Amino acid sequence: MTTKLLVVDDLSALRQHIIRLVKEKITTDLDVVEAPNGAEGLKQFRTFKPDMVVMDIVMPEMTGIKAAQQIWSENPRTKILFWSQFHKEAYIRELGKIVPDEAIHGYALKSEPDEKLLYALTSIMVHDNPYIDPIVRGVQTRLQSKDGSLSDVEYETLLDIALGLTDKAIAYRRHISVRGVQNRLAMLSAKLFKGEDVFLKESAGMEVYNPRTRLVLEGLKRGLIDIDQIPHMEQELDEWIAEEFDYEKT
Repeated sequence: MTTKLLVVDDLSALRQHIIRLVKEKITTDLDVVEAPNGAEGLKQFRTFKPDMVVMDIVMPEMTGIKAAQQIWSENPRTKILFWSQFHKEAYIRELGKIVPDEAIHGYALKSEPDEKLLYALTSIMVHDNPYIDPIVRGVQTRLQSKDGSLSDVEYETLLDIALGLTDKAIAYRRHISVRGVQNRLAMLSAKLFKGEDVFLKESAGMEVYNPRTRLVLEGLKRGLIDIDQIPHMEQELDEWIAEEFDYEKT
């Protein structure tokens, strides 16, 4: 019996990488088609009627989440593996709202080696078992805990300070006042540390971190900052500041 696979990603090289990996390593008879974005993927889904979809989340015209929502509304049993560069809480929160109970789906990170991607593909396509990357699973667990989850604003604030931005730079970037930035930092600190005075030296010989450094370290340790995302954010920020503002970053 032939398995129909739809691969949706805005980068042709990545689509071909998945297709090549599947054809080399999975012995099941396959019929594969591809699409460059969510909107085209939705069209292919309706005509091709795949058994499984491998789909990026961040794409032009239509995101993978919106495409998946439409796909599952039309056929809740369609297997979908999200293959994403990010594990932002905002994405995982939205996915948690739309996955049908009967769906077999997964979430694999592009930063992981091919072995993990192949394991995810095999689990879902061949064995009908969902696969969720451990990092993503950790985010899901936090989102189920009232104490551990972060809002989108809090997540963005962690990214801003991970880039080493001043209050002024963050204020410009987010279109808020410097006082608003300071309030965000204070609220983030209170949420992560629950009022503990974590910025004082805990014992002799230990380094005293300033509040920003400690927030970044805690964010990284808890998986609240996507370390792979920071360089891309920095390039995007530099380009944006160069266009909009004339001042020196300090």
